[in-house]
Parts: sequence; structure tokens; C-alpha cells
Amino acid sequence: MIKNIRECILVLFFILLLPILVPYSLLMDRVEKRRRRQLASRFVCEQCGKVLGVEALQLADERWDEIVKEIIAKSEPGTRLRLVRTVDAICPHCGCQYLYRKAERTFVVREVSPEWERLESKLDSE
Repeated sequence: MIKNIRECILVLFFILLLPILVPYSLLMDRVEKRRRRQLASRFVCEQCGKVLGVEALQLADERWDEIVKEIIAKSEPGTRLRLVRTVDAICPHCGCQYLYRKAERTFVVREVSPEWERLESKLDSE
């Protein structure tokens, strides 16, 4: 009986917090995207020395969409995937790929492991 009361209170608490948590998470996502756009508009590429710009974020979004579509197409139906985004910005001038480090609020050059490089080239060739 006490266990059911505790579960009911927990569910009720979650339901009451939902109208606060959903807008908060949407707002924080929007703030984080704005920070990335601002950073990209002033971040200088480490390879070519030109500013990345917002186009770098769009290129990375397009590339990531392609990667996800290819992975989903090759996976078994009903498979639940846990994907970690591996590219957040691609320099439109030289193609250098960057990851966004949220804690430092900066981009770092994406280092590709040999396994991922082999898998990615296999996906590109098919």
C-alpha cells in the first residue's frame, strides 16, 4: 500500500512538473543553438584560417542526416539505435570537421578513429 502511494505521489509530481520542464528544455535547446551559431560566425578554421560561419553548421546537419539515413537503412526493422553525433560543423572552405564541446563552448577538430574511417568509407561507397 505504501509503495503504491509513493508511486502515485511520484507520478503526480512528474505530471505537475511537466508544464515547466518541457518549455524549459525547448528554451535551453534554442539557447544552445544560438550559442553555436554565434560561435561559428566568429570561429576561425584551424586548417585554412577562414571563418566557419553558419553555413558550417548547415553542412554538418546535412552530413549527419545522410549518415543517420544510411545507418537506419542498413539496420534491421525495429532496431533501437543509440547514436552519438560525430560532426557539428564542417568548414565550407576546406572541409575540416569539428565537434562542439559544450563545457568549453568551442569547436575542436574531429579526430577520426581508423574503425570509424573504415565504416564511413564503406557507407560512402554503397
